[in-house]
Amino acid sequence: MTTFALATLTQIIFLLKVGHLPDTWRFVLSKKNRKRMAANYSALLEELREQIEKMSTCPMKKSVFVGFDGFIDTVKKAVKQRQDRDAICFETLGEFSDRIRAAAGRSGQIEMLTERIKPGGNAPILGHALGRLGIKSRCLGSMGYPEKHALFSKLSDRCEVISVIDPGHSEAVEFTDGKMIFSDLDVFDRYDWAYIVKTIGLERVEKAVAGSDVIAFVDWANLPHAGNIWQGVLQDVIKPSRRKDYLFFFDLCDPSKKSTQEIDEVLDLMSCFSHYGKVTLGLNENEALRIWCALQGADYARHARDKTLPTVTQAGEVLFKAMRIDCLLVHPIDRTIAYHKNGVTEVLGRVVLHPKVQTGGGDNLNAGYCLGQLCGLSLVHCLLLGMAASGAYIENGESADLAAIDRYLRLWLAELPTHDERCPVVRAMGHGMNNLK
Repeated sequence: MTTFALATLTQIIFLLKVGHLPDTWRFVLSKKNRKRMAANYSALLEELREQIEKMSTCPMKKSVFVGFDGFIDTVKKAVKQRQDRDAICFETLGEFSDRIRAAAGRSGQIEMLTERIKPGGNAPILGHALGRLGIKSRCLGSMGYPEKHALFSKLSDRCEVISVIDPGHSEAVEFTDGKMIFSDLDVFDRYDWAYIVKTIGLERVEKAVAGSDVIAFVDWANLPHAGNIWQGVLQDVIKPSRRKDYLFFFDLCDPSKKSTQEIDEVLDLMSCFSHYGKVTLGLNENEALRIWCALQGADYARHARDKTLPTVTQAGEVLFKAMRIDCLLVHPIDRTIAYHKNGVTEVLGRVVLHPKVQTGGGDNLNAGYCLGQLCGLSLVHCLLLGMAASGAYIENGESADLAAIDRYLRLWLAELPTHDERCPVVRAMGHGMNNLK
């Protein structure tokens, strides 16, 4: 099937979903046509496998600059009850929330089991994931100063660590349907652009950025001076370079504690980078809905309680229109939606039913997407590669190399025939199948 025909078919599916398709066209969801769409989806995954094989035989010479955080992550499980020496842990975040709510006015205590202590922070995890995929990265952040913390020696050899301050500390309590992260951020109080320049010098930052093709700024929410750092890099490094070919990638993280003014300011700041290259912002579903509430002056808790929040697709449309960027990625747990100048592209993914790890899943998705961009893949293949990198990480408990992603794609393909009633499809509005280059 041609790209045009596939785009037309997927537009029909999208219109049917939102209820704008005439009844006379509803044949498209017949059993025969579901199988046909699944076959087209299989073809996209097979094409991605071919691209992965090419990447494996041709070493990537491009690189990524990542900044500016770094944490020591303690990953935990919350104990629901004990049976002799066996611990039965809370399965879902909702179940855990009910236990907390029941203790209101009475107090309570919950046992925690430490599963592992690992290098954390969006920047180090992204840099490590890129390294596993064969991409050299330069990671500037908080990984120990003057000496690098031993935990960060576990990062990929392809990830060059430039550390200027000690790491923050986080405890991540994981469940099958999400995670809750508790963070100590005091160390970042003095961590701004002037501090970075004073500690390692402007020339060191210029060199790291100048040699990179993708510039990834992450974890705005947890670094109190992140906006100041991003503005400093823009004014003192990006603008003087006179380059217009950067690929910028931003990940804000959970903006719950940020004011509407702060959110407005960072959206405007990210838009400013579009003068010097192409800009992508990545958000998970929670982040997209919270930023939507901030832009609307709405109370998130009230809307969530009253079940009046918009769909994630609707929220994403509002956010993309409020910015001047090239692509907005929103990734709920079961799919990725991309908003771009040609329309909206939505790709369903494979849900991992028994995750070994969740903290870092979004960073691995970002790594896969960035790899696709560096290799010039189509937007749809970039989205699929991002979800494959994330899924392989969540399922196996470690960042995937190209061989692990290929194995994950083969598993994904093998499962497609079982999804008869909910066949994975690509939905596009406008020219969503076009390559964003």
